[in-house]
Amino acid sequence: MQGHTKAQRWKPDRFTITVPDNWFALDTQAARSSVAISRMAAARVRDHPRLAGQDSSVARILREAAAYADRRGAVYCAVMIEEVRGAGLSACLTVCLHSAQDEPDLRRSSRHGRDLGRPARDLLRHGRAVPYLPSRRWWRRVGFVDLPAAGRAVRTCAFEQQRPMDGGPVAIRLVMRTTVPIPGLDRVAVISCASPNTGLAPALHGLFEEVTATFRFIHDPQLPELEL
Repeated sequence: MQGHTKAQRWKPDRFTITVPDNWFALDTQAARSSVAISRMAAARVRDHPRLAGQDSSVARILREAAAYADRRGAVYCAVMIEEVRGAGLSACLTVCLHSAQDEPDLRRSSRHGRDLGRPARDLLRHGRAVPYLPSRRWWRRVGFVDLPAAGRAVRTCAFEQQRPMDGGPVAIRLVMRTTVPIPGLDRVAVISCASPNTGLAPALHGLFEEVTATFRFIHDPQLPELEL
């Protein structure tokens, strides 16, 4: 906790997060072009022989990840694509920066008895997990976690609905969303991890926890800016 206490005394310039080697960063600006998406998919397949013949599936996953990141105004996006057979195995991670007053997960926690509309540095000092009763296809859980290098954060785990870009039927996906107060600012960083592979929820939950645990604020002009 000493690192977290020190972090509250300075205003960070940047953040960093580490994803596994088989993930790759996605340029969401370039991904707005179908030609660019096709090139990215071809490059991914070329570098990973197990994806041979799956160019169209890889392109679809990249397109949906880029659209999701673009809608949320993400400043960072990374994608995992494993051997794509049928549903395949894929996941997407985004980092977004918002005003603490506008973040829905903080407002949701406030409805359960905590004032999380105060400045970000005061949001997360106390609390316990707030359970949501699961149904057969739906559940949501909101609680508190301590990230090793970023301190206490609000975490929401849920199954959420998503309509594919191709107009297909609504799909259910696993989402882990971690909201981290930015020291010295009334803003938060929101780390969202999502996957359509809900049948692998326990394993993906563990993977998302490990990736999110690497998030930290630092001073480094070569990394993404915080004040956007």
